[in-house]
Amino acid sequence: MKRIFYFNITYGCNSNCLFCYSHNTRHNAEPYNEMAAGQFFDYLEEQKLSEDDRVIINGGEPLLHSAIGKILSGLISYGCEVLVYTNGRLIRNYDLTSLNEKFRFIIPIHGYEEIHDRITRVKGSYRETLGGLKYLVEQTDCLTDVKLILNNQMIEEDPCGEKTLQAFEREILYDHAIHLTRMADTIVSSRNGCKTITNEDASRFMKFFFDYFSQRHVRIKLFDSCIKSLELLTDCSPERYPDGLVVYFKDKNQYRIMDLTRKRMDCMADCPFADRCMSAVDEYKVLEFFENRIYENLE
Repeated sequence: MKRIFYFNITYGCNSNCLFCYSHNTRHNAEPYNEMAAGQFFDYLEEQKLSEDDRVIINGGEPLLHSAIGKILSGLISYGCEVLVYTNGRLIRNYDLTSLNEKFRFIIPIHGYEEIHDRITRVKGSYRETLGGLKYLVEQTDCLTDVKLILNNQMIEEDPCGEKTLQAFEREILYDHAIHLTRMADTIVSSRNGCKTITNEDASRFMKFFFDYFSQRHVRIKLFDSCIKSLELLTDCSPERYPDGLVVYFKDKNQYRIMDLTRKRMDCMADCPFADRCMSAVDEYKVLEFFENRIYENLE
């Protein structure tokens, strides 16, 4: 049984994304509702954290946490896998050179520069994120993933994905994997009148990026989006994830075991590829493609 310990260690953020996944977050670039480092490590000790486990650090923006350096360095001795979900804008403020390849940073890109800054609603955020990616790739042993989040502005203003792919060619660095997903409907996106991409548009648009990265032998993680336009994936059956999975969620004020029950969308009823339709939110698994092999894996 694979154990994942998922933490939201602060609900403060220095971005103000149109479709923020956490309606509990305050976007004032300050820590908010922060879990104390002692509480964090006491919980892991109670759970007898081992090197076979995975720890996820999220927020808000986790690098706003007042003791983020202590939390990251303190996890080294456990030898477990550590994932850090961050917008990447603050990475260069920290010395992360002591971290090893057990640490993986997952950083979102929302399109080319103008669209990215419009989505985050912070001018200059794209450049700060690219600086963080460059630091991780060139100066640390950590693994670095880019999560490309498809949104309607990308489709409307970059209909073939050319400007976004040019940005990857020119300046977006990573050294482990590309995540392809789409903007999710959230409380915040509804408040801002920001609608997600339809399955049809997401499938068509994702093909541009999947073809680009697969031809370059990049590890691709796909979730929460339709794959029916991706010939490489629809012509074969994925290898199933071999282990059971339990995900424990914790922040300052609550603890729960996450419900990983799969939700079925209406379009899945008569879709021949329904068994390959995955959501990291529902099942905490992705469809991964690498070296001409397709399989279920963890994000």
